[in-house]
Amino acid sequence: MRRFILPLLALALIGCGSRDKAAPAASAAQATPAPSHANMPADDVHAGLMAPGQTKHEGSLNTEIHLSDAVRNAWRGIKVRIVDTSSGNAQEFDVPLGQTEALGDSGLSLTAKTFIPDFVMDPSGITSRSDEPNNPAASVVITEEGKDPYTGWLFAALPDIHPFPHDRYQVLLVEGLPAS
Repeated sequence: MRRFILPLLALALIGCGSRDKAAPAASAAQATPAPSHANMPADDVHAGLMAPGQTKHEGSLNTEIHLSDAVRNAWRGIKVRIVDTSSGNAQEFDVPLGQTEALGDSGLSLTAKTFIPDFVMDPSGITSRSDEPNNPAASVVITEEGKDPYTGWLFAALPDIHPFPHDRYQVLLVEGLPAS
């Protein structure tokens, strides 16, 4: 039995290690959406393929997002903080859901795709356990001129989980912006 477990463990470690060494644009959490879908809302891309209230998040291993209308309509945007790691200067920006905002003079722009106040992932996909901001997460696209866009998640409580990869700037989720 041990003879079979060790090779399987070695294969699993090799597979995990190769993902970490791949270029940032190649990892699943950071995959670039297909050009024909790049500027199209996820709801439009997957229209007719999902039940109402569901979207498929581009670049996240076909993970479906299931949000009730009450949760989806309770939030109008996100607040992000951008930190210049060379100077320590930080600025905060409000970004409405579905819109793109320039992040100061950093050369970065952020599109807020989805906000989930109480993020949880299970075998059926991504959802919110409640409408309270207990584990806030936001699906974002961050662009910088001349570079591939970053598509991924920002987590307010765990900023080191899938962080935006940049040599100079950190982009952090501060909170969701309530609709009211």
